[in-house]
Amino acid sequence: MSIEENKTTKKASSYSKSSSDGKIVGLLVGILAVGICLLGVSVAGMVNVSKAPVAETTTTPIVQNDQYVQNDVPVVNDQNVATTAPQNTDAPATPDSNNSTPSNTSAPQTDAEWLAFFNTALNKLKTDGPALTKEKQVVTSDIKLSNPLGNSVVSVVKDQLLSEELITTPIAKGDKAAAIANISPDGKNYVSTLTMSDIKSITHKTDSNGNYVITINAPEMTNPEVSGPYGKVFIFLTVDEVMDSYAPDIGATVERSKVKLLFSDCSATATISPDGKVVAYETTLNINMILQDAKIAVITTDVDAKLLSHTEYKNIVW
Repeated sequence: MSIEENKTTKKASSYSKSSSDGKIVGLLVGILAVGICLLGVSVAGMVNVSKAPVAETTTTPIVQNDQYVQNDVPVVNDQNVATTAPQNTDAPATPDSNNSTPSNTSAPQTDAEWLAFFNTALNKLKTDGPALTKEKQVVTSDIKLSNPLGNSVVSVVKDQLLSEELITTPIAKGDKAAAIANISPDGKNYVSTLTMSDIKSITHKTDSNGNYVITINAPEMTNPEVSGPYGKVFIFLTVDEVMDSYAPDIGATVERSKVKLLFSDCSATATISPDGKVVAYETTLNINMILQDAKIAVITTDVDAKLLSHTEYKNIVW
């Protein structure tokens, strides 16, 4: 090999080696660059993570005796606190419409409850026997005769009919027999057994002493019977009494079918304490008595008279 060829071969070998070494260096530089990039990304991620809010660690509460226990400290859960009072299973049932009695600790609400309260309190006047005074006033007025000839006897008739009578009856404490005999309805073991279907209306108010004033208004009726609504609370004039005593007392004769007793504006009013004791009681009856074709002495005439019966029970001592 000539000297020139040998130089040429050495140059080629040197170039090949330089080229190989360059590739290796380039590869290492690339790897280093990638590493630097990855390191930059990692550092940036760590910075971002450090800036992010730290999530709170929650612990699922455990229910113990209607409270939450968290980290050994009981915490009341307001969302689970009952907003409705528990039902009292011992409370009395809702009263029915006619014969229920309201609690003594609360005022009645419905008309039916007020009527039941009225009945229960009044009946104690006979069953419990308090001391009281009964005052009954009967007034007869406004007598009219249809026959002008009746003027000759009108004075006699008026003397018999026009009257005002006041009877006072004391009843001693514990004398239940006297109470039964003298408190309206006389002779019955009750004072009132009215139902809502027996009355026209019921009103109530509270007086200055905190007592309840309850008024029962009776319906207008003609010739009411003792077995009807009026007989459940009143003592009153009946057709039988007119035939048996009233007409004969004034010297009149009249057929039963010609007797008309018109009842209007009749009421019973009781003042009752909240604990169910009667403080005062009164009844009022307005009656228009009509005797058609009545024979008085020698004439025949219609008799039209107004009667008022007012009874008070007062000075009640329990």
